[in-house]
Amino acid sequence: MAFINLTEDLVHYVVVAALLVLAGMALYKTGIDLLGRHRDLANRVIDGLNGVLFVVIVLELMTTVVAHFEHAGFQLQPFLIIGIISGVRHILTVGARLSLAGEMTGRVFRQSQIELGVEAGVVLGLGLALFLVRVKEQSQPGE
Repeated sequence: MAFINLTEDLVHYVVVAALLVLAGMALYKTGIDLLGRHRDLANRVIDGLNGVLFVVIVLELMTTVVAHFEHAGFQLQPFLIIGIISGVRHILTVGARLSLAGEMTGRVFRQSQIELGVEAGVVLGLGLALFLVRVKEQSQPGE
């Protein structure tokens, strides 16, 4: 049993290290792309925001792994938060791209609006789930 626990701990450490490296690489690439002159500033800023939010998602995943490592239990809240951040990231990216696109066909515009509406519904649903989880945890302080 001790061997299994040690192996599990080792895998957790490897996953945390991999997530840290991934977050560092994504942040580095985001910085290089943001400072590069190969595209206009608006697109670089949109991609920079997208990259930074991706790093936040990766770090939140790492926090979830660390919490599981320390408490040996499944944590639902971090996954809901990751989903909310990811949904907001997508909404911001689509909205910014729409504002930069200029002229577009009615079909492309409708498709983007449907995409934004579905993503907003997902964010609201995940937000409600997060609220309910937190209310339940507050009502059961002994657990």
